[in-house]
Amino acid sequence: METNLSVLIPRVNKLSQKFDNILLIQSHHWVLINEVENKKNLYIFRDNNELLISDEGHVDISKWRYLGKNTLLIESKNGKCLFKHGFFDDNLIAIKVHDKENYSFFVNEAKFDLGLNSENKIARYLNQKYLNNTIKNKVTRRRRKSYSNRKNSGYYNYNFNYNYDYNIMDKISNRSSIRKFKIFLINFSLVFFVSVFVLLFLQYARLF
Repeated sequence: METNLSVLIPRVNKLSQKFDNILLIQSHHWVLINEVENKKNLYIFRDNNELLISDEGHVDISKWRYLGKNTLLIESKNGKCLFKHGFFDDNLIAIKVHDKENYSFFVNEAKFDLGLNSENKIARYLNQKYLNNTIKNKVTRRRRKSYSNRKNSGYYNYNFNYNYDYNIMDKISNRSSIRKFKIFLINFSLVFFVSVFVLLFLQYARLF
């Protein structure tokens, strides 16, 4: 499992929501992951571009703005910072200061309270939800493609579902042919025995 978030985030970036989904940003309260101070700093992105930052109940009102191209501008009492998109879904926001390497992580408050509250757990979350599923899907697609190629080459004539239908129809067809053959034999036998009986009767009649 990949645990280095600076490596992991670029790998899952293509599976991310974009920052232009502003309603998703505004739909949740976000907790900044700060394992050094180990406290719950809450960020609330409001639709009037206010950013409420709650530090253990003490609230600062800052500003936020989406600038397009997955870029957020945040204005606080400490100055203005331009953040670039790293990853974003309904449980996690990963952003970094423009041209910097380290990410800041914001977790949906509901998920934070349920235990998604450290960088190790974020790494586990991203691996399980995105990377592992992506690998499984790729393996499944490769198996399907390989199976399809073998099927088309004649190695396999039918896939499982079609083979089931084919076997049923084949059995019906085979039964129908056998039944017809049996009927033919019965009819032929009847005609043969009737003909023999008639001939014998005629021979017997001539004698008398």
